[in-house]
This record gives sequence, C-alpha cells and structure tokens, in this order.
Amino acid sequence: MSTAKKRSGRGVRVGIAAISTVFALLAGATTAGNTYSTLISNSIGGTLYKTVETGDAEPISNGKDNGMSLSDWKQEADELVQEVAGEGIVMLKNDASTLPLAKGSKVTLFGRSSVDLVYGGTGAGGIDTTKAVNLKDAMETDGMFDVNDTMWDFYKTYDGKDGYIRSNGSYFGTKPEDLYVAEPPVSEYTDAVRQSYGDYSDAAVVVFSRVGGEGSDMPTGDFGDGTKYLSLQPQEKAVLKEIKDSGKFSKIIALINTSNAMELSWVDQQEYGVNACLWVGGVGQSGARSIAKVLDGEINPSGRLVDTYATDSMSSPAMQNFGDYTFSNADDIVKQVGEANNGTKYVVYREGIYVGYRYYETRYADSVLDPNGTNASSSAGAFAADTWKYDDEVTYPFGYGLSYGADDGDPYDEQLVSAKVDDSGVTATIKVTNTGTAAGKDVVQLYAQQPYTKGGLEKSAVQLIGFDKTDVLQPGESTEVTITSDRKNFATYDSDDTQAYVLDAGEYLFAVGDSAHDALNNMLAKQGKTVADGMDAAGDADQAAVWNNAERVVMDTAYSGEKLSNKFEAAGLEHYGKKTGYLTRADWTTFPESYTDLEATDEMISDINAAGTYEPENSDESPVVTGAKNDKTIAQMAGLDFDDPEWDKILDQLTVDEMLTLVMRSAKTAIPSIAYPAVQLTDGPQGNNNRKYVEDGTSATGFCAETVSAATFNRDLLKRIGDAKGEDWIRTDTIGSYSPAVNTHRTPYAGRNYEYYAEDGYLAGEMGYEEVVAMQARGLITTIKHFVLNDQETNRIGVCTFANEQSIREIYLKAFEKAFTEGKANGTMGAFNRIGARWSGAYEPLMRGVVRGEWGSTAIIDTDIAINTSEQSVQAGLVAGTTMWATSQAGFYQHASEIIGKDAKMIRNLREASHYVLYNLANSNAVNGLTTMTRVYKTTPYWLAIAYAALALLALVDLLLIAVMVRRYVRVKHVAKPVVTIVK
Repeated sequence: MSTAKKRSGRGVRVGIAAISTVFALLAGATTAGNTYSTLISNSIGGTLYKTVETGDAEPISNGKDNGMSLSDWKQEADELVQEVAGEGIVMLKNDASTLPLAKGSKVTLFGRSSVDLVYGGTGAGGIDTTKAVNLKDAMETDGMFDVNDTMWDFYKTYDGKDGYIRSNGSYFGTKPEDLYVAEPPVSEYTDAVRQSYGDYSDAAVVVFSRVGGEGSDMPTGDFGDGTKYLSLQPQEKAVLKEIKDSGKFSKIIALINTSNAMELSWVDQQEYGVNACLWVGGVGQSGARSIAKVLDGEINPSGRLVDTYATDSMSSPAMQNFGDYTFSNADDIVKQVGEANNGTKYVVYREGIYVGYRYYETRYADSVLDPNGTNASSSAGAFAADTWKYDDEVTYPFGYGLSYGADDGDPYDEQLVSAKVDDSGVTATIKVTNTGTAAGKDVVQLYAQQPYTKGGLEKSAVQLIGFDKTDVLQPGESTEVTITSDRKNFATYDSDDTQAYVLDAGEYLFAVGDSAHDALNNMLAKQGKTVADGMDAAGDADQAAVWNNAERVVMDTAYSGEKLSNKFEAAGLEHYGKKTGYLTRADWTTFPESYTDLEATDEMISDINAAGTYEPENSDESPVVTGAKNDKTIAQMAGLDFDDPEWDKILDQLTVDEMLTLVMRSAKTAIPSIAYPAVQLTDGPQGNNNRKYVEDGTSATGFCAETVSAATFNRDLLKRIGDAKGEDWIRTDTIGSYSPAVNTHRTPYAGRNYEYYAEDGYLAGEMGYEEVVAMQARGLITTIKHFVLNDQETNRIGVCTFANEQSIREIYLKAFEKAFTEGKANGTMGAFNRIGARWSGAYEPLMRGVVRGEWGSTAIIDTDIAINTSEQSVQAGLVAGTTMWATSQAGFYQHASEIIGKDAKMIRNLREASHYVLYNLANSNAVNGLTTMTRVYKTTPYWLAIAYAALALLALVDLLLIAVMVRRYVRVKHVAKPVVTIVK
C-alpha cells in the first residue's frame, strides 16, 4: 500500500476517534443539560413548556403590573429609592448648625470611599452597582455644589500599592486578608491635590465606608490593611488630620457609609475637628442624590438609628460569643456522623435577652436604681474605662437622630397626652409640635418598662413597643399621634413556670423619648431619680406614665388559639446536661466570657446527624393514591381553602416523581399532569438582582439596604417598598421573592446586617410585616428569611446555635411573628444553622409546633439554598415540616429519588409538602393568565434542540467515516494474493 493511502487511512481513524470523543462529550453534556434544564434555561433562555387553552374560560389575575410604561416605572421606582434614603439618613452631629451648606458651595470630597460608595452589600442582597449614582454626580446636579475635580480624579485614578481596590467579597464570602478599607496614605497626595484645597474650601466632606456580605462576617482582628474592621483605621484618621491641619476648610463633615455599627467616638474628638456627621447606610442605586439634598437642606433629616453605636464595637455581651468555635471532640463527631454533616462548630448566646440596647440601657438603669446590689458599675464588661459607665460605653443610642431647625438638633416638642391600658394593650396619645425654624418630620417612639424582681425573670429596663412618623410639620405646626401596642409587646415569656407570656404584678412605665436612652431617662425621672443618683441627664417625668397591674396575668393562648408551651428546650445546652451561664441583671459580673472547650455529648452528636435518626416505614402498598386521572389543574384550585376536599383530588393525580420534582426542585419545573407551569423564585432584600426586566433586558431596581429602610421608622414607606418590589418582580416575570430578611443585628460584625432591619425584634417585625403584606398584595410568594437564629455568617452552614427559650421568642422569633400571623406570610426561607444541635429545617418544634401550631400558618417552608444532602436531610426535613428545598438543580431530586423507595412515611410527608406548596402557588401570580381550561405540555428548549441536532450531525459524520474505513478494509481484503511456484 502506498504511503499516501496509509496516511489517508490513518486520517480516517483519527477523525473517527475525534468525532466519537466529541460525540461522547456532547452526549454527556446533553444528558446533564436535561438534568439541569431549568437552571440552564433560567441562565440563557429557552422554553421548557407551553400552555394551551382547551376551551373558553376567564383567565386568573392574582397580580398584574400597574399599567405604567417601563420608563415611567423606572423613574418612579428610582424616586422611591431616593425618598427612602432621604428619610433614612440619620444626622448624628451638627455643631453650630454646620449643616445645611449653602447652595453652590465649593466642596472637596475626601476618602477613597467618596468615589466608591457602598450601595448595600454582597451576595444574595446585592444590587447592580453599574447603574448607581455616584456622589459627585449627585452633588453637582442642578448646580447644588461645585466639587473638587482634582481630588476626585486622584482617588479615581489612584493605582499605588496593591490592594487599594476595595474587596466587596463574593457570594461565598471574603477572607479577612482579602478585605481592605482601601484608603490611600495621605503621603501619596500630590502637590496638585493639596493646592486644590483652597479653591474648594467651603467644606470638606469625608466618606468612611464598610461593606458586609453573604458567606463571611466582618473581621474582628487583622484584615487586608488594618485591624478591627469597624474601628477607624490609622490611614483614615490621617485623612481627618490632613483636613484639619491644612487649615483650609471652613467645615468638616463626615459621612458614615455602612450598615454595620462603626465605632464613632472620634466624631467628638477635638483632634479631628469634625463639625457634622451623617449616617447614610447602604443608599441603593440613587440614594446618593438624597445625601446631596440633606447636605444642602432640601431634605430635613428624620432618620433614627436602628442599632446602638457602642464606643467599642467589641463591648456587647453577644460579641463575647460570636465567631468561630469548634467542639473539643470534633474528631469524634466527624467519625460518627461524617464530615459532610458540618457538625463540628457551635455558638452560645450567653447574653440571653440582653442584645443591643437591651444590654446597654438595662445596665445603665441598674447603675442608677441599684448600682451596688447589681454590680452595674463594676469593671465586668467595661471596655472604654476601668469601670462601667454608660457615657463611656455608648456613643449614640438606639433610636437617636437629629434634625434641622434647632441649635440642639431637636426641634420637635413631644408631650405625652395620655396612656391607657386595657385587656388588649396600651394606647398612647402624643402631641408633637415643630418648635423649630425648618419644616420636617418627627419620629415618635413609645417604650415600656416592666416590673423587675431581682433574681426573677430577666427583663429589659426599656423596650420599644410602638412608633410612628409624622407628616411634614411646618414651623409652629402641631399634630397628635396615637400609638397602640398589644400587651404581648410588653410581656415576658416565662419558660420555667407557666410556659406562657406573663404580665407580672407591679408598676409598668410607658414613656416617649427621642431615643431608647431618652425614654429611659424619662422613666427614671418618673421614679424620682435625678442626676444626683447617677443619671447622665435629667429626664422629664411628664413624658412617662405609670400603670399598676394588680395581679399577674398569664397569656397562654397562641394566635391560632392553641395553648402555648415551650418549643425550644432542645435549643439550650441544659437540654444536654450542660450549663450555659447566662448573663443576668441581678449581677452584672456575670458578663459572659467566650464559651470555649465545649464537648458534644452523645445526644448532641445524634441530633447533629439529622438523617441518622430517621426511621422509614417500608410498605409493599402505596400509602397514598398517586397518578389518578382526575383531570384537576392548579388553576382550578385558585381561591379554595387549604382544607377544601378538592385538594385531595389534585394531590391524588401527582405521581411520586412529580411530587419529588415539585418539592426538591423548588417549584421551578413544570408538571403537565396538573397544568402547572414552571415559576421563578429569586433574591433579594435589596431588589430582584438575578432577573432582568422582560421588556428591555435591563436590571431591576436596586433598593436601599434594609437598615436604611428601617431607619425611616415609616411604615407607609415600607408598604411602598413592598409594593414596588411586587411591581419589579412582576415585570421580571418572577413569582417568588427571597425577601424580606429579618434576622437580628445580634452583633455589629455580622456580615449580612445590611440585609436585616435592626437589633430590635419588634422594629424588624413591624417593618417586615409591612413589606410582606404589600408584596403579597401584588401576588408574590414572599419567603421571609432566614428562619431562624441565622445571626452570623461564620460557620453558618451547620453551626450549632444554643440559646434559651425566652430570648428566642422575645427577640429572634419576634422579627418573624407578625408577618406570619397578621400578615399571613405565604412563605419563609429556613436557615443553614442548627437550633441547638438540630438542623433548623429538621427542628420540628419550630416548623410544626410554632409555624403550623401556634401561628396557624399554611406558608411554604423553604430551605436556604439546598447544597448539602447530609445536613439538609430530606427525610428529617419532611418529617419536621419543611416543604421545599431551594434549588432548581437535580442533586436533591436525584438523592431523594434514590432513597424514597417504598417509604410510606416519606411519601406521606412528600404529599403534605406538595399540598402546602401548591396551595400557596395557586393563590399567587404563579397562575396568572391561566384558566380552568389551560393545559401544560413539555417542550424542548432551543439550546437542547441545537444539542440534539449537533449530536445527529456528529453521528452521521461518524457513520460516514466508519463506512469509508470499512470500505477500504474490504477493498484491501480483495486484492489478489501473489502466485507462489513450487519446484519439485
């Protein structure tokens, strides 16, 4: 055979091998594509199903867009973001009426963050920052200010040392060494920069930012270019000193651009010369415009702090047990339950109910009422000085905020007209008068104090029980505000005796005040205390009222009518024979230390392994009817009660595989047998950041961080935010929202505080309720999250969280309760963490005991993103009452398909979960446009059709090459053999 023919044959064989390899790879990819078809279609488009009308019927409309053009809607939504930011900005200081600045003032912006604002946070709650308004553009709008270009350009183009680009983190968090405040050293300022000061010297506005996000908490120790992230770093202090020492600037104004409570005692330190300070938080896509309007006086600031700003960010009792703790017998845990269970980490809430202002204000009260008997002024827990003193420990209290119109920043006179208590609660009437020179809004805050007996039930000395925001009041104008509050808001949960909420006999005080601290001082004044007794300021006894409760009242009936009982005994270490050592106000020397060297007991390890405790019920007969031919569709179920007998008919139609598809793939896959179309559920608290407007493919609205929303103290604004989110979700063809997020700011360092409202469960609960009701009015599924005790990102996947029943109910569940009960929340997203040693999704006393039992809720109970089949056990979760796993991917579906077999219990629980999921979807805009005659059919998405076509083409080419090779082989076989002559 010639060399050319040999080469040709070799080429054919190589071609066959290559095409076969590509064919195999493409076939594998196509198989994976079928498995992950929902995820792929969500990412690149493609239709997986089609709807067909089989008759005439009225289409369902559970929520439709508002009829505005998209451009008009974008403008309206943007204006709402500005309005929320404008009402949420908190003025912390304004010496000698430094603000507002005159229109046209020539201003220099300082700080790397001035050109790189934090608009919110990272991860599930982030926004599209490419459409966000920067601070310079905002300030120069309509000639409001003239901003120093030289300084701005210096920051924008600075390319000095590595790391001076701020790391905003990623979806799965940031390592401390990768996080930077990113402030260039003042030694790098050029001569041109310094020479520019004189031309823009009306004011220096310096911006300090901190950013948090999903997957990691803020560093309490060393990080990329500093230490203790919430303290002002040396390079930032140098900027302030540069400004002051230059002697060029008439005014120095600091902007605090963070949702986490920074250390701010430097604001009043003379060496830095700060004249005014604004907390602006995460301002969303256009809130920078509101910063500018506050600076020039167009907006009179009316926001109030939603956290206590401590002098030392490490000083709260909760901070002593925050972060990374590993069981001393972690190796034994791994050996017994496997590494995948993520069961080696823990955190202990030793502070009990004394979270945020409940700690600082209660200790202050005891330092006045009984300083020696309670050791309130001892050195225990003192961070700012040798002994504990409120003024040393707290820079700005919860609820604090100033306004324009008065030299002291308090232009509003509040007078408590009346406070009446009856069987339902308290009703207070407050007269508010604007005694200042500028129009503005006031926040009225109502606080309560319960009678406390030393050694008895733990009680905060002051707690927020009501609030309202006035309309704009002109100078001299008055209005009356009426606040009502349910008596449960000023009751205590008694887990030891009655297992119910109680109103102990004794003296209750109700007071208004400009902050929690101001209200407490009014209460102390009512009790006859003065500065001579250790008060840091004289209170006003007229702004407090007393109610004497003659005998103890036990409130043991839940919202549903069910009798209350303890549900969280297993959340405490005492359940496992350990002792927590909770902080008690009876003796402040019990200020907690870090709970280290905790050894997991055998019972803990057993509980950590959720799936290991599950016992299947194998049966040769199906425990439920499946695959029935009842011809029921989801559209036919719209409006029916949860217990309507018709539900059994449609549930009977579902096969086990269809139930698995619904529950294990987050309702994101169509089920033709019941004419259910696929839907989308997605993030997040600051807007629909994963979906685009259907009409033009642009990003949806980037709302303010929830801390800013809460700082407005304006329920009406929260309703409008919820309504606007509903509009955005409709216009992005999204049915469910993984929001709002209502977890507690237990500590200032938690990475996702920007996603959450406040350190106070009552305030968070009120704000979350307003958003949920408004969003659901637009037809959305709202999965209020993260349920519950997900108050840190460190080790969030699996961390064992130990707390007592009283704190769980009064603080952490409080943030969720009203949305579930009065708001009829139709969904919640669970949490990665464990409650005690049990995964939250498998904690039956929470899911069935509280949600279904006490609260009477029929909501979907979803998991956080489903990524771990060991910890997020399907069997244990279904038993406990979890109804859906948050993933459209196939991993959990395949896992559940493999383990279900003929497990009667799992199939029953799966049917129950399907009922809850379908009930809520049938009453949402998931069924919009469907009729009782709609039918759903599966289709092949374009990308899969292309893959099939490519496979067919490759197969054809492969066959042709094989045919060529075979033909050549046959021809070679038929070549004549040489003749051999044998000579005899």
